[in-house]
Amino acid sequence: MTKVLIIEDDPMVATLNQQFIQKIAEVEIIGNVRNIQDARALLAKESVDLLLLDVYLPGMTGLEFLAELHEKKMKVAVILITAANDVSTVKEAIYYGVVDYLIKPFTFERFKLAFEKFQELTNVTQEIQATDQSQLDKYFNSSRLINEEVPEFKNQEELPKGLSRFTLKKIYYQIKQHQSSFSTEELAGEVGLSRISTKKYLVFLAEIQVLEEEMEYLEIGRPLTLYRLNQAKTNDVHRYINE
Repeated sequence: MTKVLIIEDDPMVATLNQQFIQKIAEVEIIGNVRNIQDARALLAKESVDLLLLDVYLPGMTGLEFLAELHEKKMKVAVILITAANDVSTVKEAIYYGVVDYLIKPFTFERFKLAFEKFQELTNVTQEIQATDQSQLDKYFNSSRLINEEVPEFKNQEELPKGLSRFTLKKIYYQIKQHQSSFSTEELAGEVGLSRISTKKYLVFLAEIQVLEEEMEYLEIGRPLTLYRLNQAKTNDVHRYINE
């Protein structure tokens, strides 16, 4: 059973995080604490598989705690859950190898996606017996993992080369939050990808008619391509994202 430690100074958010993760899977909540000092005390006597970690905490920030875990070489997966959306924070989180980065407020679907990513990576690393390329690809290439290695996914449609099923799912869930048209740059900022990478997925979704395109003509420069979810075609994307 997955052992989870929640570190969040806002009691309401902490309760919500615990409710979300208990709704997704059978887990053991080792603790739900408000500061790093209490978290450190729990980690000293309990093994933990996953931290749900806030950044802005009293006394010591979540990033400072990540640095401490890194220095001590403590092997624990981390999903960062925070209101911090500045680039420097994101870069530091990536450096310390967080599983995912959730910006408050987030939906249950987005939280579920982050936990599923943790589960996928955990399952793959537990399976690895040797460091040959095919085994490593299972860890680093999620689209290959889903398309080739997991039996229940074999009947799914194949994605175009260069697209990841996990990333497509992440982008699709974010698109569903939009009530109106959006641009590539806007969505890229929300999902934490480059504009070029995000554009590839938007083009694909437009090709299968899940997205509708419209042009916004500006006074200066090139016209802006905007996208809108085509509600009549949303089921078509489920063939690619395991739903």
